[in-house]
Amino acid sequence: MPGRFTYTGHAREKMAERHITEADVEYVLEHWVTQFTDRRGNPLLGADVRGRRIRVVVARDSSPARIVTVYIA
Repeated sequence: MPGRFTYTGHAREKMAERHITEADVEYVLEHWVTQFTDRRGNPLLGADVRGRRIRVVVARDSSPARIVTVYIA
């Protein structure tokens, strides 16, 4: 699983602030239950992870998937 995703500096900073792990992010990307699109057309995926509703914004058309930001809803 490592290497399938890349993270922006902003995403890493927010993950650290919010105590969200790479495993949490990867869980959301593989098991999302909600999907939206942000103002820039980037997919925004969400899932409940360890009792927290985590949202992950992925850069549109990126390969491998580039994580733009992560937050708790």
